[in-house]
Parts: sequence; C-alpha cells; structure tokens
Amino acid sequence: MTSIRRLGKSLIAITIATVACFGLQNFVTNRLGNEAFASGYTLLAVIIALTMLGARKRFPGANLGSVTIWQTTHHYLGIFCLIAYCSHAGILASGWLESTLAALFWTILLTGFVSWYVNRSSPRLLRAAGQAILRSDIPEAKMAVAEQAYQIALSAAGSSKAFVVADYYQSTLGTFFSSSRSLWYRIFPTGKRKRDLQYQLGELTRYLDEKGMELQGQMINLIQRRDDLDFQSAIHNRIRFFATIHTVLLGAFIVFTVGHVIVAHLYSSHW
Repeated sequence: MTSIRRLGKSLIAITIATVACFGLQNFVTNRLGNEAFASGYTLLAVIIALTMLGARKRFPGANLGSVTIWQTTHHYLGIFCLIAYCSHAGILASGWLESTLAALFWTILLTGFVSWYVNRSSPRLLRAAGQAILRSDIPEAKMAVAEQAYQIALSAAGSSKAFVVADYYQSTLGTFFSSSRSLWYRIFPTGKRKRDLQYQLGELTRYLDEKGMELQGQMINLIQRRDDLDFQSAIHNRIRFFATIHTVLLGAFIVFTVGHVIVAHLYSSHW
C-alpha cells in the first residue's frame, strides 16, 4: 500500500510538472512567437526542477516529503527532460556551444542512469557484506579490527606452536589491516584478496597446535570483517561519487544553458 501511495504521489507530481512545462512553453510561444525559445525555456525549467533533489537532500530533517518521492520524481523528470531536449536540439548538434551542451547533456544522462543503477543495487550488496554500519563509523571500525588482529599476532608470537601466525601477520596481514585498498578495488570491489589471505592462512594449520588453530580462526574471522568493511566503504563511496559527478555536470549544464539563452536572444529578433 505504501508503494502504491508513493507511486500515486509521484505521478501527481510528474503530471503537475508536465502541465506546468507545457504551460510555460505555450506562454513563451505566444509571447515570443518562436517555438525554439518555447522548447528551450521549457527545457531550462525542467533542468532547474531536476536540481531540486540535491537541494532537498541538504535538508533531511525538513518536512518536504520523503527523499524517495523526490528521487522518483527526479527520475521521471529526467525522462521528460530527454524528450524536451530532443525536441529542442535533436540528437546531434553543431557549433562549439551547442556541441558542448550536447556533450554535457548526454554525459549527464549516462551518469544519471549509472547513479540510478548503483543506488538500486547497493542495498542488496551491502546486505551481503555482513553487519551494516554507517559510512561515518567505518574508519573507526577498521581501526578496532586492526587492533584486534595485532593483539592476536602478539599472542601467537608468544607460542612456539602458533608463531607462524605471527610471522604471516608481520609479512602480509599487517599491511592488509593497516593500509587502504587499491583504487581498482574501490571502483570494482571483489573478495579475491580476502579469499587468498584466508586460504594462505589456512595452509598454516599443519604447523599449529590447538591454541594456534584457535588464534588462526580468530584471524580468519577478522580478515572477513575487514573485507566486509572495505566492501561497504567502496559501495558507499561509489554511490557518492556518481551522485557528485551527476550533480556537478548538471550545474555546469545550467551555466552553459544560460549562456546559450543569452547568445540566442542576442542573435534573434524575438526579444
């Protein structure tokens, strides 16, 4: 029922926005007598409306409706924006300003689609990465895991039948727990390194006594926990990255669009 209500509110908002945009187009056409100006101003109005989602996110506590409704409206307005843009400029453009606008528009459309996909798929990925944790708490959680691993290594170093765990920590695991993951991992996070480390640590079982195997199991669990934290951090950062790129490009597009409007009026008799 909640989803149906959200969809209904979104459709109402989209209908109002569409009517307003077409009303603006008819007003500008009647006033300026030029359909290009009408479709252009309609497109500008839709683009400005699209920026409202970013403004809404900066006021999470405000009573302005749920962010989900705003996001859904943003997506539908994006589809309407594509139609408005194609009716105004077509698919291809000529001239440096128009070509710049076209390149920005299609890039914004691409980053918007990627951002939508990332936002849709991220909750499922985060649920698969162990206990969920806030993005702001991840650095502290990583430090806690690193300290636990260090204490386990110290315990292993004091046992003649577990020192190989301490040696492996010193040669390999210390770097894993204390350093950041590679740029490639942050873009495409996988569990390959975690599996390799756990396998290599597991190969040391034949050198361990009962206490050593207990410490080995604890270290394997900490490798899993640290990898889960790295994975969650990568997913959160990927969401923010594409959203930021999308927003910055949208702002640049508005600036170039305003410049385009000024140039169009300067070289037109419809002023």
